[in-house]
Amino acid sequence: MAQFQASAPTYVLVVEDDPILMMSLVDFVEQAGCEPVEANSVREAIQILETRTDIRTVFTDLDMRGSTAGMQLALSIRDRWPPIELLMVSSQPWDASQIPSRGVVLGKPFDRRRIVAAIRAFAA
Repeated sequence: MAQFQASAPTYVLVVEDDPILMMSLVDFVEQAGCEPVEANSVREAIQILETRTDIRTVFTDLDMRGSTAGMQLALSIRDRWPPIELLMVSSQPWDASQIPSRGVVLGKPFDRRRIVAAIRAFAA
């Protein structure tokens, strides 16, 4: 008799410094069937990535506290952890040359369907 084996969860690191927005982003990750791991800052995100090897996607806001910290994080991830997928959201337009390779930037306001679809595509 064949045994059912549950597939390992897909972990998505969600990086957002605004607690209200964090709740929305975590909800999108869960709707996509993935397990969120929360980081409230770039520093915390880097610490998580340095200690965990099961993060497949990072979902970050590029507009954290009016800085470019989110983009700096994305560039650091692409340099240090190239296999990790990057999904970014921003209220500002970004030139394609500024976006790390294989990174996807979606605009605000959030489009739940597009975000959930992007997370699912990265998890596949």
